[in-house]
Formats: sequence, C-alpha cells, structure tokens
Amino acid sequence: MRSPLVYLTVVKLKNQIKEAVKHPAKLIYMIVFIGFLVLATIGGQKNSEQLELRPLQELTGIMVLFFTFVSLMTFINGVNGGAGNYPMFTLSDVSMLFPSPLKPNKVLFYGLFRQLGLSLLLGFFLLFQYSWLHAVYGMDYIHIVFIVLGYGCSLFLGQVCAMAAYICTSGNDNARRMVKYCVYILTLAFAAGLVWRLIPVLAGMAGASEEELLLSASGMPAAFTAGAEYLSTIGIFFPVSGWSAGLVGNLFTKDYFTAGICALLMIVGFGIALLLVVKNKNNYYEDVLQTAEVAQSAIVAKREGQPAEVMPKKVRVGKTGLGKGKGSSALFYKHLLENRRSGVLLFSKMSIIFMLVVIGCAILYSFLFADEEDNTAAFVAVFTMSTYMQMFSESLGRFNWEISKPYIYLIPEPSFKKLLFATAETLMADCVEAVVIYVPVALLLGLGPVEMVLCILARISFSLLFTSGNILVERVFGTVRSKGLILFFYFVALMLLAVPGIALGVVLLGLFPGAIGMLLGMLVCNVPVALLVTFLCRNLLQYAELNGK
Repeated sequence: MRSPLVYLTVVKLKNQIKEAVKHPAKLIYMIVFIGFLVLATIGGQKNSEQLELRPLQELTGIMVLFFTFVSLMTFINGVNGGAGNYPMFTLSDVSMLFPSPLKPNKVLFYGLFRQLGLSLLLGFFLLFQYSWLHAVYGMDYIHIVFIVLGYGCSLFLGQVCAMAAYICTSGNDNARRMVKYCVYILTLAFAAGLVWRLIPVLAGMAGASEEELLLSASGMPAAFTAGAEYLSTIGIFFPVSGWSAGLVGNLFTKDYFTAGICALLMIVGFGIALLLVVKNKNNYYEDVLQTAEVAQSAIVAKREGQPAEVMPKKVRVGKTGLGKGKGSSALFYKHLLENRRSGVLLFSKMSIIFMLVVIGCAILYSFLFADEEDNTAAFVAVFTMSTYMQMFSESLGRFNWEISKPYIYLIPEPSFKKLLFATAETLMADCVEAVVIYVPVALLLGLGPVEMVLCILARISFSLLFTSGNILVERVFGTVRSKGLILFFYFVALMLLAVPGIALGVVLLGLFPGAIGMLLGMLVCNVPVALLVTFLCRNLLQYAELNGK
C-alpha cells in the first residue's frame, strides 16, 4: 500500500504542473526565465575566450563566504523564533496532516523533505552566475548545478539546525542567548583567524610597488590569494556552510578525501540536529500552527491587494507623534518615523543587506579584475549588479504600503501633491544610500572624484526612474489582482524605461575616459524620463480612489 505522505507529495506535484499549464502567465515566466538563462550562457561562452582562468581555490573561498552569510542569517532568524521555524508546513498541512493518525516524526520527515526541495529551488538564481563563473573559473553548467546543490544543502541544514536550537531553548531566553553568543564567538574566531593570516601578508605589502604586489601565480594580489587559501583550507570546517562549500569545492579540485570529510560532517551534523528535534519535542504542532497562521495571513493580504509589512517583535518607540508636517507633508514625516522604528536610521534591514552585498562584491571584483588595464570592467559589473538589486529595493518602499491604506485618500489636498510627499522619503533614503554605497566602492575600485560623484548621481537617477516606473505600473495595472502579473509588468516597465539611458551610455562610453560617458548618458536620460512619467501619472491617487483601491 502506498504511503499517504508519498501519495500527497505526488498529487501536489501533479497539481502544480496542471496549474502551470492552465495559467499562461506562469508559462510566460518560464519562457522569460529560460531566455535569460540562454543569454547568460551565450555571454559566458563569448567572454571565456578573453580572460585567463583563475585557480578553483578562490572559488571555494567565495562559496564559503556566501554560504556562511546565508546560513547565519537563517540560523539567527530561526533561533529568534522568526518565520523560519517550521517553514515547510502550510495551513493546509495543519488541516490535513495533524489530525490524521500519523506519527509526528513521519510528518516532520515529510516537511523536511519538502523543505529540501524548496531550498534547492531558492538556489536557482545561481544559474544566472554562469557567465562570469565560466569566464573566470572555466565552470560548465554541471559545475553550476553542483554549486546550486551545495547552496541548497547549506540553507536546508541551517534551517534544521535553527529548528533544533529553537526547540532546545524554547521558553528559556538565557539558553537562547547562550546559543547565539556561541555562534557569534565561533564566527568571530574564524574571522580572527582570517585576519591573523592576512596580517603578515599585508605588512609585507606595505611600501611595495605594484609589480611586487602581484606575487601569486594567478596574477592576483597576495592578500587575496592568502585569504582564499585560508578559506579553502580552514574555512571549509565552519559548521554547516563551510562543510557544504568544502564538499563542492573539493570535488572541483578532485580532492576527494577532504570532500569525503566534509560530506561526513554534514551527515553527522544533520543527524544530531534531527535527533534533537525528534527527542526533545515531538509535539511541535503548536509552533507549526503559529508559523502557518502568519504565512497564511500574508497570503490572504496579498490576494486582497493589501501588502503585509513585516515588523520586528521589539519596536523602538522612543518619541511619539510626528512633531512636524501638515496635510500631505505629514506622510513624509510618518514614513521617517516608521523607518526609525523598524530599521536603522533611514534604512531598512533589507536595504542594509543590499548595501553590504554591493560593497562586498566591489571588494571581490577589485581583485578579480586586478590585472586589467583600467577599472572600467570591475565598475560596470558592480554598478550593473547594484542597479539590478535596486529594482527589488524600490518595490519594497513605503509608497507601496501607503497607497494600499485609506489614509492617503482622506487628505483633502491635490492628488499630485500627495503623490510627491508619499515618495519623498524613498527618494531621500535613496540619496543617502547612494552616498553610503558609492563612496567606499569608488575608493575600492580606484575611481576619481568626478566618477564617484557621477556614480552617486546616476544611482539617484535610477531611484527616480524606478519610482516613476512603480507609479506607472500602479496607474496602468493597479486593478490587476494577480501580484505575480504586477511584478512581471513592473520589471518589464523598468527595463523599457531604462533602455534610453543605457543606449546613450553605451554610445558615450567610448567618447569619455573610464565610465564617465556611460554614467553621463544614463543621468541625462533617466531624470527627464522619470519626471515625464511621474507627471503623466499625477492623477494616480484619484484614479485608484475611484476604482476602490
């Protein structure tokens, strides 16, 4: 007789396939996804003929850093009792599985199996890294698949370990703090080992000429080579994330003995974490119910067009009241107050993560393109990636939350004035964010003061452009209930609005030194396009009010 859990898994897979066939929008997503993969593949194969391959030891070090960053975020969120606890169960599972005569351990294994598949699915964005991985390290698609598998296993094990730690420390705040402190101490110990390894190298590099700095056989600076060596030999033994990166990286270098050790550590770590989950608290249904209800509330809110903003458990209230603002301007000070309470200064936690990722990539690209004649290639890579991430950060701004609430429509002032004040906080935060990002990026990549200022202005121009694109999508597709379709239209609209600036930037790239021409072209086009779109959609709030937004 077939197991009920196996039958349930097969039926869900069949239903997902049928849903994809019945809904053309999902087929469009798949076609676009495949198209981008093909473009990334073709671009990587063309660029591979122009660059000398780097040693795979560097790639192992990069995977250690990336996997560790993701796993630590997952683990800390899970230990704190966030939405990461039991994310594999939905409200339908609570309704069907928990009342059924199945043992809790079997239901848990079913959930863990589903979560493993979701973790692998989240790693599919790594497939788009084929272009530069193939060009720099000679990776083929089979190697990229192994990297995706390693990322998925690292994320999955991080969630299981977070679940085990949460169960063992449930109801004991002191024990939970001790677990977090142990993780912090272990992380700092590995980071201190990296710094200790780099101190002699950096001391020897002081006062050396540019030719003397390139001491490694790959033409990379000695500090980068020393850091990659430490991460690929010592960092691979960092719990969970290091083991996963070590397994994949040592398979690439054909060091099967070390890869076997990493695989054994992963199996043992998973067994211990799973044993703690099973033995300490079999009756985990109460925690699952709480997590499932939160997730279902978010789903219902999205279906009704009401985005559910995630707020921290402990909100820093501080001073109450707006203190300033009258009429439409109250929206601006309200957003500032919300940012102060839910984030750090003007930035949300997600924006801070984006900024750290961009600066980290600038450090990485400054080493990868160290042997290039100028820094244009490294800058273009960093600027492109930061602009791509900016598309997501703009979609999470306060403006989207505000127009889904009734308060902005009750202010007896012109629609255009309310629209400007509703987006003012986002633009101000973007200006500060541009300075915070591109001042260190310019120093890392050796850009001049003119290029640095143009980088900041170009970043602000894209903020204007993406904000206007957001307004355009709300004006044209605001009545569409499918949030997936709206997100698709959002990206298409932003790409179309950015085409004139990119085209002019490419034309001017060869007329000015470095990246000055590209930045000038985008700056000249983005600002007028953004202002024109915003002016044409100035009646957005009036239109949304008439349509029952």
